Amino acid sequence: MEDDDLTRLLRQHASRHPAGEGLRAKVRTQITLQAAAQERPARPAWREHLARLARIRPAFAAAGGLGLGIALTLAVMLIVPRLDTDGTLPDELVAAHVRALQVGPLYEVASSDRHTVKPWFQGRLDYAPTVLDAPLREQGFALLGGRVQALQGRPTAVLAYQVRLHKIDLYTWPAERGAAPEKLQRRGFNLVRWSDGAMQYWAVSDLDGAELERFAAAWRTAAAAH
Repeated sequence: MEDDDLTRLLRQHASRHPAGEGLRAKVRTQITLQAAAQERPARPAWREHLARLARIRPAFAAAGGLGLGIALTLAVMLIVPRLDTDGTLPDELVAAHVRALQVGPLYEVASSDRHTVKPWFQGRLDYAPTVLDAPLREQGFALLGGRVQALQGRPTAVLAYQVRLHKIDLYTWPAERGAAPEKLQRRGFNLVRWSDGAMQYWAVSDLDGAELERFAAAWRTAAAAH
């Protein structure tokens, strides 16, 4: 559905009422977070819709509580993007990893201490990523730091690790369900993805595939005991 089509449908079929200050504040917060982490200067169309809905009188008035809930859910599904984990995302992750290695930054906060890296993400993301240090270091994987990477228009946490001379990028964001580990390969780089039901993880590296799977296994074991 095009942007103009969505706007026309809202104007033609939805009742309207002034937005409460609570809703306005939440929308302004999300717009600010996205603008701070967005690499491209132009705002995506979905953010234009969020801004428009906050600026004008938002739709979806009282047709009953159930109707309001359904309308809001449909609106969010239409205008808020989700990471496409089965499409171009693996290629985008590899490209971002290579770019970080070549021109940087591999990490914006440099530390091997999770108590330094984890708080750094506060105010930069709308979720708190898990950060592990000592349990992985014991397995040979040293935490280097973290950064925020824009993926498909969404700010995403990235943790950088190193084993010998190999760098590992671990991308993580909220997930709706668990998933067993899966190994992929793109342009000579190995990827391992999995989900614990709360967060989804993608590890990307030029590391040997079996070794990257060992990193993923060490992470899951340490996270379960965390």
